[in-house]
Amino acid sequence: MAFVFGSSFVGRRDVRVQTRTSSRRRVGVASVEAKISVAVVGGGPAGSCAAEALAKGGIETYIIERKMDNAKPCGGAIPLCMVDEFDLPPEIIDRRVRKMKMISPSNRTADIGRTLKPDEYIGMTRREVLDGFLRDRAIDLGAKPINGLVSEVKLPEGGEGKYKIIYSDYSNKKAGKGTTSEIEVDMVIGADGANSRVAKAIDAGEYAYAIAFQERIKLPEEKMEYYEELAEMYVGDDISPDFYGWVFPKYDHVGVGTGTVINKNAIKQYQTAIRERAADRLEGGKLIKVEAHPIPEHPRPRRVQGRVALVGDAAGYVTKCSGEGIYFAAKSGRMAAEAIVKLSKNGEVLLMHGPAKKPILCLRKTDAVVKLSGPAHRRSDQEYIHSRLG
Repeated sequence: MAFVFGSSFVGRRDVRVQTRTSSRRRVGVASVEAKISVAVVGGGPAGSCAAEALAKGGIETYIIERKMDNAKPCGGAIPLCMVDEFDLPPEIIDRRVRKMKMISPSNRTADIGRTLKPDEYIGMTRREVLDGFLRDRAIDLGAKPINGLVSEVKLPEGGEGKYKIIYSDYSNKKAGKGTTSEIEVDMVIGADGANSRVAKAIDAGEYAYAIAFQERIKLPEEKMEYYEELAEMYVGDDISPDFYGWVFPKYDHVGVGTGTVINKNAIKQYQTAIRERAADRLEGGKLIKVEAHPIPEHPRPRRVQGRVALVGDAAGYVTKCSGEGIYFAAKSGRMAAEAIVKLSKNGEVLLMHGPAKKPILCLRKTDAVVKLSGPAHRRSDQEYIHSRLG
């Protein structure tokens, strides 16, 4: 996956940033010599890594996140390569999984972690910890945080001019409501997940998605010892007709969940089944949180339009078989931002449409996501998993 820019652009432009209430009062105007501005909508791994690269590159950057301490529903598994590539400190990784068991409908068990070398592991994180670290790092570099929910993205007429981001500002939230505000920016990165408002604004099209359901269960200390370095994956029609169930260890609890694409209405039934299959090891556990979330099955038909790019779940960059998307989110966010920094000469020039009105951002036809996701993209999930069980 690569982001490529066209060659036509104009020089410096003034960056006017304003918020509005019902009186549309302007609260700030940057100098004429100000650099271009980019709004990153969404403060998860995709948005945070995009904002970090933009701020580091000298771009005026806004990162808009609805809930700064949100514990997002997610298995939380990250590949080892992400730890080094994104300079993640050891304290944000709850568990280092070195053993993985896959359990069949007849409860046959296959150890699928034997290929790991002694120094290799799968990192298990809590999204509220990981996201917070990445977002704070971007803010420390100069990204301006906005605690708010985006309701609309207005595109510039004729493809030129500024993008207007309208949002509910939660910084002084009262009675459950925010203040209607807006900012105007030169470019937008949509990192706002599967239900992306940015994707709707650019008519990016829809994609098939799985619904994932997870319960966080705090286990007695002696039960947690079993999951010290172990994660479990369960398959079978009782768990899901087209996905898998999991028990993933966290800091002081386990995440127990499942997902499905073709029978979303039965997700709670499947969740009951995974808890029954793992009942012996979950005995004495206390339910502390229930979560549900859509997971994209493939990229959206359109991921770039004009000066807007989608990244992470908003674009559909997820491994189909496993649903893993944290690394692809962080990677795609960083790649989009680095492309903006490079081609705008660190924000000194505003990238515009060429004479043919082609978008200044485009994606190569071959997605790195498809390349990296392996054989599961060429076979059904159940075929792939069952082939591993033998």
